[in-house]
Amino acid sequence: ATATLLGVALETPAPGEALAALRAHPPDLVILDLQAPGDPLALTRALKADPATRGIPVVGFYPHVEGALREAALAAGVDHVLPRSAFTARLAGLLAGAPGPPGEGGTPA
Repeated sequence: ATATLLGVALETPAPGEALAALRAHPPDLVILDLQAPGDPLALTRALKADPATRGIPVVGFYPHVEGALREAALAAGVDHVLPRSAFTARLAGLLAGAPGPPGEGGTPA
């Protein structure tokens, strides 16, 4: 609903098709549920390793209690890692192109 209100087009490829879809039609922003099926961190590493897609900002969200997942996401190349509550609060800004500083909740990582 937030994306529709902002006039943002969303695509949600299946986990096994995401990398090919992102390479074929690079988006302005990738948003990942870090606990989604498949391997969101492997997808991030592949995006950041490819010169054609490495500049696409990647935002990941995770349950607040999963600090190890946050650290793994940052190590994999996720640009902004937010707990689910902060992600929800900042979704409109993210979709409008204002992700803020890297890290959790706007704190530099």
